[in-house]
Amino acid sequence: MLAGLEPATARLAEAEEVVDALGDDRLRARLDYQRANIHGRVGDLASAWDGLEGAVRRLDAFTEREQASVHLSRGMLAFELLRPQEALESFAEAARLAHELGGREQEFMARHNEGYAAYLLGDIPRSLADMAGAEDIESDVFKGPARLDRARVLLEAGLVKEAVEALHAGLAGVSGDGHDQIRAEFQLELARAHRLLGHLDLAADAARSARETYGRIGATAWAAKAMLVGLLVDLDRQRRVRRDRERLERDLVRRIVGVGDASVALAAAATADELTETATELGDSELADSARVVAAQALLLAGDVAGANSRLLSLERVSTASLSDELDAAAVTAMTLVAAGDVTPARRILVRASRRLAAGQEGSASLDLRTARAVHGARLSELDLELAVPRGSGAVLEALERWRSATDRLPSLGRPDDEQLAVLTEQLRAVRGHARGETDPDQLRELHDHASRLERQIRDRDWALSRSGTSARAIPVRVREARALLGQVDRDLVWFYRHRGRLAAVGVVGGRAVMRDLMPIERAAELAQRVRVDLRAAATHHLGPLAGAVWSSLRSSAAELDTALLRPWRSERGLVVVVCPEVSALPWALLPSMVGRPFTVALSLTSFARRAAVAPDASGTGGARVHVSVGPGVPRATSEARTILGTWGAGDEPPGPSRRDELVRALARPGVVHVAAHGTHQVESPLFSSLVLHDGPVFAHELQPTGVRADHVVLSACEVGLASARPGHESLGLALSLLSLGARSVVAAVAPVPDDVAATTMTRHHELLASGLPSDEALARAVSETDDVAAAFLNLGGQHRP
Repeated sequence: MLAGLEPATARLAEAEEVVDALGDDRLRARLDYQRANIHGRVGDLASAWDGLEGAVRRLDAFTEREQASVHLSRGMLAFELLRPQEALESFAEAARLAHELGGREQEFMARHNEGYAAYLLGDIPRSLADMAGAEDIESDVFKGPARLDRARVLLEAGLVKEAVEALHAGLAGVSGDGHDQIRAEFQLELARAHRLLGHLDLAADAARSARETYGRIGATAWAAKAMLVGLLVDLDRQRRVRRDRERLERDLVRRIVGVGDASVALAAAATADELTETATELGDSELADSARVVAAQALLLAGDVAGANSRLLSLERVSTASLSDELDAAAVTAMTLVAAGDVTPARRILVRASRRLAAGQEGSASLDLRTARAVHGARLSELDLELAVPRGSGAVLEALERWRSATDRLPSLGRPDDEQLAVLTEQLRAVRGHARGETDPDQLRELHDHASRLERQIRDRDWALSRSGTSARAIPVRVREARALLGQVDRDLVWFYRHRGRLAAVGVVGGRAVMRDLMPIERAAELAQRVRVDLRAAATHHLGPLAGAVWSSLRSSAAELDTALLRPWRSERGLVVVVCPEVSALPWALLPSMVGRPFTVALSLTSFARRAAVAPDASGTGGARVHVSVGPGVPRATSEARTILGTWGAGDEPPGPSRRDELVRALARPGVVHVAAHGTHQVESPLFSSLVLHDGPVFAHELQPTGVRADHVVLSACEVGLASARPGHESLGLALSLLSLGARSVVAAVAPVPDDVAATTMTRHHELLASGLPSDEALARAVSETDDVAAAFLNLGGQHRP
């Protein structure tokens, strides 16, 4: 540290002569450890590793506390050498030793770094679990780096908003002198997160701040990383300008690659090339590869396809834990191939990328975590669709299927019970219960804040739970087989998607696939939102003289949507509808051509077919096992329950006060489940959407350990059919959680429905269902026979045929 490497190695050589003369192997182990530290400080990682391996071979030369330090050092060096499995093993042993010795600081560092090693191995749940375990260890260790690492893992998991919150909180905790480096690291991760969210100005500011700080303290490699993020933001801005032009652009290559400012793109490429050289000189292969990918993107925008290809060919393909980096590189490679005229290899890359994303989602037992990670595939799915459109309707169906609701194709979650999660959920239930009866505004605000804190803790724990090995595999269904099934059940398909600023759709009508361009996406979103707002107002039944105006506005918007979205297909059959966010949560039965017409809102075509491929497994009276739960504060719930039970021949005695555990058990077995209870959809935290029973709310996340095997679930509650859209073609909500966890079909409302209308509609639905009609047809007839506001009820997922 005082005079550099040469005098240090000379002194070390003198020490080695003494050790040789003494023949002391225990002293030789300490010599090897010191050699490793010296070489590690100057960046000679290979020599450092050799020294540490020598020390590890003679661990008995060290005290137990020193052994923990040796394993910690070995783990940190394994990080640098991209050997995460060895890092994981070293940190686990260091944590064990430190725990036995009561060394809290060492245990914290080892346990946290064990989590980071799990992240490098791609095991996000274990990573979050180990990091959470480290946080529970009381120690005086500076927690800034640990909080930064956790935010990085959240970002990789696709929980971008949560990562931003964690980064801001961590940044607030590293104020004052002496923390320049870590403040810059927080800013760098903020830049990456804001870029993923599309907040380019915030991303640029954060990247600039990080770069300036790194430059001031002489952290060359880190400054290069910040510059790369800044370049990516500049290129994103070019693409954003390009999107405004591409609607008129007919050339496929120019639409995909872009038509940005060549001078800006070339300047970015030159900077990226310089950063590649810097990274190579520093021996940072991972950074060099990242810079080459950025240079390739910039050269593509500038029209230099050969230059972009040469950068990609020089990639060292360093293995990293980052699924997002891997998918970004796949997108750039595919675009380069398209620009070079090699469209078929580009499509193959996209297919492989979709499988890689699904593999990255599969390891988690958290539905929240699975759906969030899809954000990293959003860009690839757009590219896949762009390549598919010129090839026709069949190719478009295949492309949409590849990326839509990948979680629905994954194995069921099979999450284990968790005591800590159960305790936190009980606390949340109690707080929610207090809030319902509280009238004091200050107390109510405090209870809501307490509930929010508990929800964050529950989500943290939920993310950390790995999928158990006992879950069943999803049934594979090909698009060709799914199309054939449509004919067998006498249904047509309309799948809506956004493309070049328009709402488009691909349909399968009478067995024939066809694409249609329908209307401007902004107009479709505006009309859909108007219908939702008007229906919510109409459902209050207290409009007085305003009722006519509200219904007139609603019917006008519904008619325009009907003309643009449905009438062009000239289909007379029942429909399977797959929506995009702009037209989600629509009361389709209010559109004139859908009145009395059976339809199902499905996650995808193969999702609908897969549910039809699962044979019902029901038993009990009348050939169907029926369970009814009722909640408090629903005036007609008891008579509704009695009627439904009588309809299915399950007796006419009203059920007593319904309990949460009874409903969870009923959902976990085949049969029909009806819930007449109030419910809520949580927009920001959809897995905390709930149904309120007599002993408290049942939250969506509580259904994950047992899964759902019910054939048909009817939720006679307000708005629990709503879902919160997430980037990457995923959504979350109570009804969609039931489907993702294994339900075959769900009936739920996307708007408030008066209790009397809900009771009348649902009892009629069960009557028709019990008579042998499939669930979509039974619901369509029940809705058409009652009040128009009953159109809020949708048949979701698939058909149930009793």
